[in-house]
Amino acid sequence: MASLASVALVPLVGPFHTRWPRYTVVHVREAVKAVAPDVVALAPLAPGALADPAWQDTDEVALPHTVVPWARAAGVAVAEVGLRPGEALDPGDVSASEDLQRFLGQYEAGQARLAQVRASEAPVRRLLESALDLRRVGTELLPAIREHQAERERLLGAGPGTEWLEERAAVTATRALGSGGRRIALLAAVDQVPVLEELLDGRARLVEVPDVDAGEEGRQRALLDVAMRGDAADVDSLLASLADLPQPEARYHEANLHLAAERQEEALASLQRLLRLDFVEPYFLPGFALARLGQVYDLVERRADALKAYRGVLALSYAPAAAVAAATAGLEEPFSLYAPADG
Repeated sequence: MASLASVALVPLVGPFHTRWPRYTVVHVREAVKAVAPDVVALAPLAPGALADPAWQDTDEVALPHTVVPWARAAGVAVAEVGLRPGEALDPGDVSASEDLQRFLGQYEAGQARLAQVRASEAPVRRLLESALDLRRVGTELLPAIREHQAERERLLGAGPGTEWLEERAAVTATRALGSGGRRIALLAAVDQVPVLEELLDGRARLVEVPDVDAGEEGRQRALLDVAMRGDAADVDSLLASLADLPQPEARYHEANLHLAAERQEEALASLQRLLRLDFVEPYFLPGFALARLGQVYDLVERRADALKAYRGVLALSYAPAAAVAAATAGLEEPFSLYAPADG
């Protein structure tokens, strides 16, 4: 009798990876590497998704940023094991969940149930506001999610009440086990992990994901994430720290910080330094950098150069949807920091 495949469930927290310095996208990659998988299974993506570069617009930023590039470079197989809404195996219509909530909201008893569901989610929301690491995700966040999901099902019932969470996770689990891997790293949104653990228990050997040290790269990633958010109390200190980083991405964030302070010439200088570097990574940088370059050129009244930069965005094989939207708008009219006055 064949032995069970081993599965390591790696929780993904979407944009929170950019807010948690001890669980950045670099930490996610290092956690995947630590389990030495022969298949990396991606629950957020449906089969065939990787064939279209637009998959990189996923909210699960760790996948295009670090995980998939590492797997491809290391020669590790990548399998999309998620469920596309509306496909044949989809157990239910998402709109039915919305309809249920609207229906309950019409009645006092239903409103009380919905209020209880929201109250049960409060511990989860509080934890998400903390700066968690992988250990705390496992010991605090996942138990809180598990309790909330159980209470939601008790109050609203399965199916539309839970957005078919278990049924959808069952498809993901089956696809992951059918990927051909003997040592599988299954990356899934954190709210799917508790039910996946239950579904895989007995069908696979669950392997604990070790807490990892992302080292200097993780520290630099956390700094870049702070710069990306632009919410530093001391911008000049942040700029000084960015100046010590060699990554092209640091020059992009410098430009954004300068632009937020209405220092257009300094922003342009940072972007021009970026152009002299190889800025193909991370995945979002070419599109966002060229779109921002076009905007800064517009601000310093170099419209011809701005148009070239905007067209450069649209010529890329992939650019984030927001970058494409900015470039498209810039081609139609020059960018301004201020909205035009009405009338």
